Amino acid sequence: MNHILLVEDSQTMGLLVKNKLESELNVPVCWTQSLAETKTLLGTEQKEFIIAILDFNLPDSTQGEILDLALQFALPSIVFTSSIDDNVREIIWSKKVADYIAKNDPNCLDYLIQSIKRLLTNSQKKILIVDDSPFFIKFLSGLLRVQQYQILTANRGKDALIILDEHPDIQLVIVDFIMPLMEGDVLCQAIRRKHKKENVAIIGISAEGNKNMAARFIKTGANDFLVKQSFIVEEFYARINQCLDNIDLIRMTREAAIKDFLTGLYNRRYFFDAGSKLFSSSKRKHISLACAMIDIDFFKKVNDQYGHDIGDQVIQHISSLIQKRMRDTDIVARIGGEEFSVLTVNLQQPDADKLFNELRQTIQDTPLVLNVNGNTETLQVTVSIGVHLQTEDSLEDMIKKADMALYQAKENGRNRVQLTSD
Repeated sequence: MNHILLVEDSQTMGLLVKNKLESELNVPVCWTQSLAETKTLLGTEQKEFIIAILDFNLPDSTQGEILDLALQFALPSIVFTSSIDDNVREIIWSKKVADYIAKNDPNCLDYLIQSIKRLLTNSQKKILIVDDSPFFIKFLSGLLRVQQYQILTANRGKDALIILDEHPDIQLVIVDFIMPLMEGDVLCQAIRRKHKKENVAIIGISAEGNKNMAARFIKTGANDFLVKQSFIVEEFYARINQCLDNIDLIRMTREAAIKDFLTGLYNRRYFFDAGSKLFSSSKRKHISLACAMIDIDFFKKVNDQYGHDIGDQVIQHISSLIQKRMRDTDIVARIGGEEFSVLTVNLQQPDADKLFNELRQTIQDTPLVLNVNGNTETLQVTVSIGVHLQTEDSLEDMIKKADMALYQAKENGRNRVQLTSD
């Protein structure tokens, strides 16, 4: 099991931080109060630590010795300290820490949580460095690996474009200006022809010299620019984080517009927009398409007996089971209330019957465990499903036929699948 290491000699602050981290992140925290105690813990405990939160000034560590220990065990580290002067700051960054946070900031605990969350998710993010200098590629890669990012590199613009095609999930490209065959601003233009700013950020970087470089980069699509000789590590990290945070914010805004807030499934609007395109494509390519309408049986009784909070849990439970059973290529949406809809391709009638009956059976066999007034209860929920195979001229007609099949399933006793292709 993953743990967080907290090294803090103040009893009050240590208890406050430990409780905050465990409640906000749901990760157990091992708390030590000295360098010696931490050495003993790391040398004897068989726990897996994912991150270390380190006080700079400890009774037996006043010059950053605790940072050396964390580095020895390859622990991503955040310094949490009350004294930050230029000397301390220089020592901290020389030890390759991921971040530092001043305790005297009123928002220090919230910032600490945010910094930890960023470190824990950075391993899922890819950054491409494009520079013809092996030294500078190694230098930047080292800085970014401290932050746990996935790093890809290229020393020519042509290679960078190939890597971008091979890794469409790259979120940030760091581009040197002066490179053989293709200069940085030209590469920036080529990237922007395929990748918009909201999907891939670009930071231009170059040696001191031409004062117009920053403008040329920005005008060709870069988000930011840095001069190699003058940036400091702290500034570099801040600009990287700002670019990636903006991309995350845009992505979350997009998802909020197309996702149901309770279940995380697609919403009604997206279902009809994307579903209409899928329907038209299936007609052109002569691909079979099935539409299923799924409704939770006796849902009103659940709300009446247990209340709407438990009703929401039931909806989340059912939506999770539906999503797990469907394929990534299927469109799964919460249409409204306790009703869901699925569009799935390449299913003939026997396959559709098998798929949705397996889903129905899984839901029947997977009760929801509830905590009701301190007591544990299990609630068994079933669904009725209506399925229509494509014979119609529009998605709306398909949905109507699937809805009629759902009505028949309800009329015939619920907890069943009713198929129609007429």
